[in-house]
Amino acid sequence: MSLSKAAIAASRFGYGAKPGELRAIAGDPQGWVKAQLIPERAPPTAIAALPPTEDDVLALGRFLIQQRLNNNNGDAVRKRFSKQGVTDQQMRELGIEDAYRQHFRARAETATKARLDVAMATERPVFERLTHFWSNHFTVSSAKAAASATPPSFERDAIRPHTVGRFSDMLKASSQHPGMLLYLDNWQSIGPNSTWGKNPRAVPRYTFGPGGQPSGLNENLAREILELHTLGVNGGYSQADVQSLAAIITGWMYKRPELGLYFSKEVGRTSGPDMFVFQADAHEPGPKTLLGKVYPQAGRDQGEAALLDLARKPATANFIATKLARHYVSDEPPPALVARMGDTFQRSDGDIAKTFATLVDSPEAWEQPFAKFKRPEEYFISAMRALKIASLPPGVGANAVGLMGQRLYSAAGPDGFSDIAAPWLTGTLVWKRIEWAQALADRVARADVDPVAVGDAVLGPLLSAGTREAVSRAESPSQGLVLLLASPEFQRR
Repeated sequence: MSLSKAAIAASRFGYGAKPGELRAIAGDPQGWVKAQLIPERAPPTAIAALPPTEDDVLALGRFLIQQRLNNNNGDAVRKRFSKQGVTDQQMRELGIEDAYRQHFRARAETATKARLDVAMATERPVFERLTHFWSNHFTVSSAKAAASATPPSFERDAIRPHTVGRFSDMLKASSQHPGMLLYLDNWQSIGPNSTWGKNPRAVPRYTFGPGGQPSGLNENLAREILELHTLGVNGGYSQADVQSLAAIITGWMYKRPELGLYFSKEVGRTSGPDMFVFQADAHEPGPKTLLGKVYPQAGRDQGEAALLDLARKPATANFIATKLARHYVSDEPPPALVARMGDTFQRSDGDIAKTFATLVDSPEAWEQPFAKFKRPEEYFISAMRALKIASLPPGVGANAVGLMGQRLYSAAGPDGFSDIAAPWLTGTLVWKRIEWAQALADRVARADVDPVAVGDAVLGPLLSAGTREAVSRAESPSQGLVLLLASPEFQRR
């Protein structure tokens, strides 16, 4: 039995131990981690209850229509929609919806509460942590207005089903989800020699939703698939490959919700996988060459064949192995560990569970406790688990994590939140952590709370003698908890 390895397992691969967990883990820490590398039968209740993808897609359209109804063109807009069978009453009801910020804030608070509550209470923290890793790898961010409501359903529909499955399946699911198609603009990408490219008047009305317009050939999704999702920035592709992949995935769009749903109080019901559509009239015709290989397949098959080949490239195996090792072990991942993981990835045809098991079985994953600085979300969740707090009111968790520098579902760019310490280890952000820890301790500390016992319960032998002494000499339980939560061993994993 090893309490030290149990503490490493809980912090490095999960979201930190809850009191009482370390002894259960200590009998077989590696086995505890690997036992969670199985697919979930269904999403957790709180995640499953979030709006379906169709409603997320409708959200921005409803707001845009509302704005048009409220501006000087309101009469013209009403006349146009009335011809589609929309009543004045429906338009009036839509016109009094909450303003953009209020409307999307409520949605975001519900989604982030679900994400945090699940991670705080779960008995499968390894699976949950790995789900969040992949959601960050395939970032869809609410920072892009068109995708503002879609990150939670993207994570649930495109990531969770494949968290421990095959990488190629996750790559395909993420590339075809409406959230990604909206975030990286592929829903508007038109092949210049396609039917619609040659004759824009042939594009059916409302194909691009309220306010949407075709953009010609758009390279955004293709570039990020190559640079961020598969090969990596030094993965051996050229600008010509970016352009070729962009042409290959023209016509990759999503089914537009029926016009009447924009004015209905009933939420959309369709999930992300069911909303993908290949639009042949927007697809650039003909064979295309990507990384030296010609793809003659017509239509949707051409793009799916290209993605499968990208998932199987040695550069992809190295890139994914490096990111996993960097996230879980060290900001400068050991080359030997990356090589072993990359080899497993290739030999198993991108089997994520087997690749992760190689990480867990590697001595490098257990040799250096606290090598990684926790991101704000990780720090917050580990503190909640240590204090046995399983749920919080809407907005509380998201606000706390946001003040510490990480706005959940709102990464600044498609590269997601950084996996190295430097962006988080600044004087301002560390001070924000201390302020939050103080406020938390003031709320939960009682005369019968023993901060040293909390430290022992969640860190075991890894609680340093210096921290133990400082916490034990604290003048109050509140001060003791702050010292524990601010300690180097609690802020790291």
